[in-house]
Amino acid sequence: MPEVVIETFYLSGVIIGAFLSFVLLTKSDKTVADYLLAGWLAVSACMLLSVYLLATGQYILYPTITLLGVGMLLVQGPLLYLYVKYQTTPLLFQKKDLLHFLPFVFGYLLFIPFYLLPFEAKVSSIQHNTAGFETENRIRIILVYISGLIYIPLSCYKLLAFRKTLQHRFSNIEKINFRWLLYLILGMALIWLIVLLIHSDQLVFIAATLFVWWTGYFGVNQVNVFSKKHITDFATTSLLPPSNPGILPADTPSLQPVQTKYARSSLDPAATKQLHQKLMAVLEEKKPYLHPELTLPELAGMVGCTPNLLSEIINTVEQKSFYELINNLRIVTFLEQITLPDNKKYTLLTIAYNCGFNSKASFNRNFKKITGKTPREYLDAIK
Repeated sequence: MPEVVIETFYLSGVIIGAFLSFVLLTKSDKTVADYLLAGWLAVSACMLLSVYLLATGQYILYPTITLLGVGMLLVQGPLLYLYVKYQTTPLLFQKKDLLHFLPFVFGYLLFIPFYLLPFEAKVSSIQHNTAGFETENRIRIILVYISGLIYIPLSCYKLLAFRKTLQHRFSNIEKINFRWLLYLILGMALIWLIVLLIHSDQLVFIAATLFVWWTGYFGVNQVNVFSKKHITDFATTSLLPPSNPGILPADTPSLQPVQTKYARSSLDPAATKQLHQKLMAVLEEKKPYLHPELTLPELAGMVGCTPNLLSEIINTVEQKSFYELINNLRIVTFLEQITLPDNKKYTLLTIAYNCGFNSKASFNRNFKKITGKTPREYLDAIK
């Protein structure tokens, strides 16, 4: 690849990264995750700027900026992990998370003597591959390796833990954008594999530039990363106790600790029965399952209890997850609807959407799980 093409390529990554960071920072209703992603994009832009200065020889004009950007790889892992954490968990930023950036700070402290050098000495050191700072550079590279080996698995673990809770929070999970997080982790993992196995700086930074491009394309066109909607918009308070647990509706049953499979169960048998009856009444009368985006907190509000208690009732009494309960009811409603003469003019998918499903895949999967047949096989069997 011609040098001028590579240089232009790096510069495009700088511009796109800075622009996307600006877009995120100018969003209304920004979350902690937005700030972290904006930080990651800004850091990537700074890193690629240093690479651009090295590739074009302009480091002789800006040696300090050049070395500052080169060390940005150390902050990539912590920012990735924290972005996944705060994108999947509705929390305010926790000060203890600043500890994740200590290796990054240490990596820069190692080079304080470099920043104190005269201008010409800085240029000469960079020209000779940070001559005079070989030990410091080796330590920083080792820290980069360790960072990738720690934070990529941690990010995967955090995402998998989130995915395991989906069926206990949402009635439709197909359009919850955890794929964005998965792709983000996989992209970062690929870059780290290049760092660890191939040892080609040019290939690493080409991959990093492509990743910034992909972030912009996928974030804007495929999911609502740069708009107002977040995973946590769906997840907020879903399995968390209320901020004022003592403030509950007047008709909420008294809560007494009992020994059940729930380690923190707070319902006695009478209260369990009463809440279950109320749940069934709400489902029968209000039919909230017909709403495609029904969540556990919304249903808990109708029943008059906390999401935790409702989840406990559904799991222990119905022996189902929230997702299974709601989609079972949708399938039962669908089976009732297809027998009505007035619905003969509608397609099966139209009726399924009217019953609360939001995708063909979700409908087909739940239908076969419950009936043992595909919708078409079921209709052929009852004719």
